[in-house]
Amino acid sequence: MTLFKNILSTILVTGIFALHPSLNKGETPITYLQYFVYGNSLDISTNSAIDKSLLEVKWVCETENIACKDLVIFKNGKQINDIPSAKGDQKLVVFYNENMIGEVPQHKTIEKQAHQYNIELLSKNNSLFFNGEIIGPSPYKGRPTTILSVASL
Repeated sequence: MTLFKNILSTILVTGIFALHPSLNKGETPITYLQYFVYGNSLDISTNSAIDKSLLEVKWVCETENIACKDLVIFKNGKQINDIPSAKGDQKLVVFYNENMIGEVPQHKTIEKQAHQYNIELLSKNNSLFFNGEIIGPSPYKGRPTTILSVASL
């Protein structure tokens, strides 16, 4: 019985180690395991002045050899589709009240890699602040963008 517990403990510790985000590099079985476990995640942060029902996020593929269209990821205050895991140039385009307010570009060299997509949208003193970031093997760190006059949106 002790041998069985030792084997089970070893498998558990190895599994936890294999899922550490620092190993999500290259094209390895660990990368595919992490993608299977984590997938791509989307986190949208807003303040109370932002109406999430007016927010829309689309995924746009820019690679010629992949047949893809604009895919709506977030609409009416909730995520309705997963972010695809395609290789090549792609971006998340963010709209507020049907006006494009920013984008989060990405160039992925490997298809099945887990990424965390973060979008921040804040409103203060009649100004809208947008920022986007991708955490993972193909990262992106945007600079905050200010859009004046929220009333015009």
